Amino acid sequence: MIDIHSHILPGLDDGAKIIEDSLEMARQLHQSGFKTLIATPHVMEGSDFLSPEKILAAVAELRKNVAEAEIPVEILPGAENYIFPDLGKWAHQGKLLTLGNTGKYLLMELPMLEIPHYTEQVFFDLQVQGLTPILAHPERNRGLIDRPEYLVEWANKGVLFQLNLRSLSGRYGPQVQELAERMIRSKLIHFVGSDAHRPSQEDTDYLKALRSTKEMTEDDGIREITINNPQAILAGRALPEKREYTLHTLKRKKKRRFWEFF
Repeated sequence: MIDIHSHILPGLDDGAKIIEDSLEMARQLHQSGFKTLIATPHVMEGSDFLSPEKILAAVAELRKNVAEAEIPVEILPGAENYIFPDLGKWAHQGKLLTLGNTGKYLLMELPMLEIPHYTEQVFFDLQVQGLTPILAHPERNRGLIDRPEYLVEWANKGVLFQLNLRSLSGRYGPQVQELAERMIRSKLIHFVGSDAHRPSQEDTDYLKALRSTKEMTEDDGIREITINNPQAILAGRALPEKREYTLHTLKRKKKRRFWEFF
């Protein structure tokens, strides 16, 4: 399997602090079944901007350490790019790193509490350059929790979505979990990511989350979002299947009132 979103590079952002953290994260993700990890440190405009060159150098160093530690995972470059109005312009200028450095798919992030008014313009600016936007953990965005119809609108325009595996566990709250489940059952999830920032306190965290995801997907759905679609990213090709999207409502079991038991 391929994890398209992790903060495994040490000392670059709010993820791994030291190389020992990075190696433990790699070990845990490998034990959960991941063979390839795309390192996606936060990239923002401003004084803390991380250049592609700095990310590529950090990836090369981590790959060397992972090999010396004999952890059989491949580390590939990427970035989680925080949205701002000129994101498309920066991409055109070569300032942003695509997933796997293939020049085709750009992982991007919205602010957690809102949908900026320029969001769709940024999607368009990227797409006219031949880039496919992948929205990181949309299930955690307050604006999308309140207005999930945007997800269908964007997906039908070619925007793709990455689920945080642990969103299904209730880690980020019940509303996040509900939207994550709705998106999975609606086949609105195209990729998964650990979004790992540090070693997990429990080695089986990601394995449990993957099992929950598998239970909610139909047929080969888990393979599609963990292997087939991520492989398309790394090959720089389009996803194998196009579809018309809708958002299903979850069917909850109706709670029986006390006197109905008699």
